[in-house]
Parts: sequence; C-alpha cells; structure tokens
Amino acid sequence: MSVDNDVVIVGAGPVGLTSALLLQKMGHRVRVYERHAQQYAQPRAVFLTHQAIRMFRALGVLDRMMETQAVQDLHGRVSDVGTFVDAEVGLGREQQLNSSHSKSGTAGAFAIYQPGVEEVLEETCQERGVQVHRSTEVRDIVDLGRYMEISIAKLGNDKATPTSTNTVTAFFVVGCDGAKSIVRGSSKMGWFEYEAASSRWLVVDIIPTVPGAMSQWKDNSAPKQILDPKRPRSSVPSQLTRRRFEFMVLPNESTEIAMTDEFVWKMVGLFDCRSDTAAIERRTVYSICGGWAESFAKGRVALAGDAAHLAPQFLGQGLNSGLRDAKSMAWRLDFALRHPENNWSRMMSDYSTEQLGITKQFVIAAKAIEHLIAVSDPEEAEKRDAMFRGGLQLPRPNLERVGTPGMHLGEVDTAYPPSCEPGTLFIQDKIEKDGKIGFFDNVVGDGWVLIANETIDLAAAMTIPTREAFSKLLGGHLVNFSAEGGYGDVSGRYREWFSDSNVVAVLVRPDYYIYGTANTQRDIEAV
Repeated sequence: MSVDNDVVIVGAGPVGLTSALLLQKMGHRVRVYERHAQQYAQPRAVFLTHQAIRMFRALGVLDRMMETQAVQDLHGRVSDVGTFVDAEVGLGREQQLNSSHSKSGTAGAFAIYQPGVEEVLEETCQERGVQVHRSTEVRDIVDLGRYMEISIAKLGNDKATPTSTNTVTAFFVVGCDGAKSIVRGSSKMGWFEYEAASSRWLVVDIIPTVPGAMSQWKDNSAPKQILDPKRPRSSVPSQLTRRRFEFMVLPNESTEIAMTDEFVWKMVGLFDCRSDTAAIERRTVYSICGGWAESFAKGRVALAGDAAHLAPQFLGQGLNSGLRDAKSMAWRLDFALRHPENNWSRMMSDYSTEQLGITKQFVIAAKAIEHLIAVSDPEEAEKRDAMFRGGLQLPRPNLERVGTPGMHLGEVDTAYPPSCEPGTLFIQDKIEKDGKIGFFDNVVGDGWVLIANETIDLAAAMTIPTREAFSKLLGGHLVNFSAEGGYGDVSGRYREWFSDSNVVAVLVRPDYYIYGTANTQRDIEAV
C-alpha cells in the first residue's frame, strides 16, 4: 500500500508551519491540518531569540519578515537590560535580555509581531507546495507499525459540525496542536504538571493612534518589572509600533472585571498611556501552569511547542522553545525517512531527552520567577525585596545546551572548554566562498558540517569510506578554513573559536549543536 504523506503536521501555528517548511526543504511530502479557519489575528509572543532568527534566515523567510516589520531589530533603540524595581526605588537587580552579538552572529533578541510572522510562514508554505488544510480537525491517530493512519473531519461554518470525514496516512505525525493536543492524547503520551497556575495576568497590547504618543509613555525604551504588591506589573517593549503591558490580577478581582475597558485603561494609565492617544489591540487574562509531556516522541509520533511543554511568560520561551523543538526534530525525521532501516527510533528518543533537558530548566525557572514577581501581600513583598537587596540572583537557565544523554560525544567526567562542550550551541558568522560572502548556513547549506581550522587537511584526515558515508548517509559538508579548502573566515570569529577551544576540528549537527571535537588531525576519523 502506498502512503499518502511523509509527514502530517497537526497545527498551523508558527511551530507547525516552521516544521513543515524545514521538512519540505529537505525534500519530503508534508501536509498540515488546522482546525481553525483563519490565523489568529492578535499578537502573542513578542520576541525571538537569535537561534530562531538563524533558522528563519536559513529557511529563506527572514528577509520578508524584516521587510514587513513582522520582525524588528531593536538593539540600540531599546535597552538590552531589564530592570526589577519595587514601588518606590530601584532594587538594583538587572537582567540581560539582549546583546549586540550572539553566538548566531546577530543581536541576541528581536521584536516580533506574531500574526505577521505566521502570515509569512503560511504564504511561504503555499508558494513551496506545502498544503495547509484549514477548518480540518484531526480526530484520532493510529500507529499501524509501518505508517500512521489519521482520521480527519472537515468542519462546517459552525466550527464544530463535520461536513465530511476521511482518513489519510503518513509515515510520521507531528503534534504542534497546543496545550490540549489531540496528537498527545491519541498517542497516550503522559503529561507531568510541575506546578499548577498560581497567578492570573492581564496582558494588554497597545498601539498609538497619534504620532509621537509612544514617546510619552513611561519606560518606553526600557523593559521593566515593577514589584509593587499593590499591582505587580511589567512593561515590555515589543515593536516600534506597539507595546505590551502585563498586570497581575489580584486575588479579590474577577477576570470579567479585569477585561473591561475601564479596568484596562486604568491599568495602562499607570504608564501614562491614555485612550485619546492609543487603542487597545488585544487584551486577555490568563494563568499558565508549568509542565511538560513525559516524552516528546513515541513510535512514529513527535510533539513540539505547546503540545510538548507549557511555562509562564516570564522568560519568553514559549514560541522560542517550540521553534528549537522544530529544528531539532526535523533533521531526525529527515534521517528516518531517508534511512528507515537504520535505528531512527533511538534518534527520536534522543530528541525527547535533549529537548526535555532544556524544557525542564526554563519551566522550573519561569515558575520560580513567577513566585518572586506575583506577590500581593505587603509583608511577603518586603521579605522578597530584602532578599533582592541582599543579592538574590534570578534563575538563569542555560538554554544553549541540550539535555543529556543525547546525540553527541562527551563523557560526564571529561572537562571541556565551555565554548566546545559537546551538546552546546555552535557559533555562526560571515564567511566567504568563491567570492560570495554571507552567513555560514547560507553559504554552506543545511546538514551536518565538519569544520577544520587552517592547519588541517580534511581530505587526508578521513578514510574514503568514512568520507563517503558522511556525505551520502548524513548529507555532510566539509569546511576547511585554509587556502586549499576554499573557505574564508571573514570576521575572524572561527579562528578565534578554534584558538580559544584548543581543537582543530568540530562536527556540528544540522540544528547547530556541537556533536564532537578533535584535538588533532588523527582524532577526526574517530569523531
């Protein structure tokens, strides 16, 4: 029997659409099913990390996102540092939120308008032949061993009654269908609730209606967390054309009252924002538990994004973590589809372990920050402020290293320089090849990459069978920063990295993490 699709993706949010584009670029037949008739037209996430920007550039969608201002670089226009203050004076506690130069060769964080990002992603899917079926609900999935059977229903105008039902098949199913994931439920993949929701927050997106209005609002260019027990609140620069404010809804206040115009304008008025110069673009009250799926992969099913994990907003990792999932998952599915006879199930198990390692860090950290911020009792707030003044440090999870054990070399008791530890994110910057200058990923291409410094002859360092396997099995690239190798280190950053790391070669995975390093030319074959 022929199988209809290589991969069916459930959910056409940014994580699902990005997953589809990654797999389509690798040459696979991908179909996306989404129960909603249209994209959700209001903002949610407000920033992307450099890892997401790097991925979008390699996918060929970043330029359009920048042109439409769906993505904006605010470095130099908005403070790179967020400040924690109490109701009266500064607490002297700062948190680095951005930087001029990240591991990816760009600023560390970019502001986004999520509906604009999703529009570019869905348009690109259509242009590249990825079918996105809206108003189509996945009702059930069944693992038949060699492939998956997916039951779908076309929804009518009432968004509930099916007008038709059908089944399709795919070698793999990816659930990007949110916190109430049908894919996760159908596959009986368990959920671990780390901690229940402990606070409610009114989130308001404001757009100016007269020129210059934003410049009059308090904290216009500075992220700030105000630890006022009378009203804990946040000011979050999002884009040059809008602003995000967040206010804790106090225990004695109802959600219905918090959603009224009167309440919202009273809240944003704390930042000198008024209804005669601004409009409410979005308002919502929500509370978020902290938790994760017990596994991100089971048989021919994988989870990504909110289907796999949930955390409060305080680290801004919701969308960013989902995009990391997509990148880490896609190259493994590519391998499984190209080499079904090999041990792809082990690779998917490693996907789960690695991403769970990152997930647990940011969920636990986000809940810890929530407990520090969401304090409305004056006595408890004073104790908290005293701890801040005494040097209390905010949780700082390392989100640039995958969990272990995973698909990388390195023994637990082996000491590596931080820059080259297997499982950590590798750098990117501009390089030159045949007169073309660009970012590494765009010049070299996708896939595994073995990179050597100017002292190494990669052709001589590997046997012919190893070189052929690297090329044919993994689609690997060889990059030699030598005159004979043909690649030029334009920025000097790779030369600096090799010098600091005291290695001669590094093997980098398709999701930009280090697989392993070689201290000498003789070690390269073993890696």
